[in-house]
Order: sequence, then C-alpha cells, then structure tokens
Amino acid sequence: MRWFLISLFLISALAAQNNDYRYRIVVGGKHGFIDRQGQVVIPPQFHECGQFNEGLARFRDYDQWGFIDPQGKKVIPAQYDEALDFSDGLAAVRKGRFWGYIDKNDSLVIPFMYTKALAFKEGLAPVKMGKKFLFIWLNQGYGFINKKNEAVIQPAYTFAYPFSDGLALVNFTKKFLGIIPLHVQRNFIDRTGNPVIKTAYQGISSFSEGMARFQEKGLIGYIDKSGNIAIEAQFDNASNFSEGLAAVRIGKTWGFINKTGRFVIPARYDYALSFSEDLAPVKQGSEWMFIDRAGIQTISQTFEACSPFRNGLALVRLNGKVAYIDTTGKLVWSN
Repeated sequence: MRWFLISLFLISALAAQNNDYRYRIVVGGKHGFIDRQGQVVIPPQFHECGQFNEGLARFRDYDQWGFIDPQGKKVIPAQYDEALDFSDGLAAVRKGRFWGYIDKNDSLVIPFMYTKALAFKEGLAPVKMGKKFLFIWLNQGYGFINKKNEAVIQPAYTFAYPFSDGLALVNFTKKFLGIIPLHVQRNFIDRTGNPVIKTAYQGISSFSEGMARFQEKGLIGYIDKSGNIAIEAQFDNASNFSEGLAAVRIGKTWGFINKTGRFVIPARYDYALSFSEDLAPVKQGSEWMFIDRAGIQTISQTFEACSPFRNGLALVRLNGKVAYIDTTGKLVWSN
C-alpha cells in the first residue's frame, strides 16, 4: 500500500509538472503564454520571450532581459543586455561587454569576466577567456569552466560547443611553427580536455544519441563515439538522430534511417523534421502532416506549416493562422 501511495504521488507530481508547462504565443507583436488546455495564462505583453526551460523563461522589455515564472511573475527583473536560457541550474547573462552566470535567485554565482559564454551542459560551460594587459584585453580563446568558476579545460580553441553525450566539439587552429594559421581542425574532447576523436571532416556536428554527422565530398554520414564511421557519407542532407531515427535526404526526397543506416521510412517526402514524442512533421507538395515511426499519417488534418511536438502540443499554421494542436489533432489555441 505504501509503495502504491508513493507511486500515485509521483504520477500526480509529474502530471502537475506537465500541466504547468507554458507555450509561447505572439499576438499583436507581443509575446505571452498559454497552458496545455489552450488557456491564456500569461497575457501577451513582452517584446520578446524564450521558451520555458527549467521552470523559467527569458523575456525582453525594450533592450533589457529578465526571467518570468510560469505564472508570469518577473522573478528576475529585466536588467541584462543579453541572456541565455537556464541550463544545469544557471543562466549566462551579459552586462556591458562581459558575461557571467546567475542562479534562479538572481545571485551572480560567476562574475562578469568572459567575452562570450555558452550554456552549462553536463556540469561544464564553454567560455571565451581573455587577459588584461595594461589597457588591452588579449583573447586567449575558448576553454571550459565548472560551476565553481574553475578553468577545468584551458583556453586553446577558436570556438567550443557545449558538452553532449560526454564529449564536446571544439575548433582548433593548426599553425605553422606555432604562429602562422594553416587550417581549422575540429576535434572532440573529453571532460579533461583530452582529444579523444581527431577529425579531418567538414560539417561535423555535436553528438546526439551516440552519433555525430560528418561531411565528406559533399555528402553526409555519421560517426560513432569511437570516431569510426558508423554510416557512410551518402546523404545530400541529414539531421541529428532523435528518438533513434534521423531524417535524411537522397536527391530531392526525405526519409528516415535507423542507426544502422537502413531506411525505416522510405525517402518520399519533400521535407522532413526530426521525431519528437513519437511523431515527425513531413511535407508532401504544399501540405505538412505528422507521421508515426511506421510512416503512417496519424493526424488526418494537413497544415500549411508545422513544428515538432513539445510537451504534448505542436505549433502549426492552419488557414493562414498560427495555432497549437495536441497529438490527436485537436485545436487547442489559434490566433
């Protein structure tokens, strides 16, 4: 009985959390939010907003950024020149020239000292470091810090992406005699900064579900986390893997492959977006629709445009209007 009550409590808590999610709307050029039932819970009033992430959403009043909670309360006033979404409990914000990081109480936990800062992922964040010499700031490149503001990977890169699947993609400029730039090499490093995958490929992406895209001779394939080619370069375009499948284009048509490179949904669409919540938006002719993992159209209605589902709703364009639908195709909100 005790375990039943605990399970019931957890299910209720998850349901409440899901129902608390907010979906961005734009009416008359102002941003607001609806709930999953399509009720306006935060009236359109902001010049710009981001999506909710970790319980807070960015908003912009004129040229300053702050954060609101799911009830629309401005829990962090608009006081930053730039802000990124919360990730791993912190948000990168900029005041003047420099970036730092705040927590959800608006406490500055990492001071304004970086010329560029990206989101924390897996406990580390890529930042562009500099050193002041007299009155001049010298660029040292990108490195990684932890939440204690310790440089755990020293600045050595011309650019660095956040960690994903335990690895981070970095750009490293090869130099002749350590002085003259030759070309940019893209490597994957681990959390200690060791290069675990050295690549000569162009168009390589961060890892997603254990696979990363690469480009060779104008075609796209995938490597695994050992750096080995898992799927030969053979596609004219391709997305990252999502829910075990990736949208790929052969010639002019799109389909979906699994991680062996086998087509599980034939290339027969004019365009395709990634799977999310077991559904994917695809386009045939001028019409968009949603298909399931068997390639079957699950919502009979077609749309002028649509985006992947997120927390049970998808943004679509229908009869010239922007709308949200649920996974059954029911219209829950329209402007």
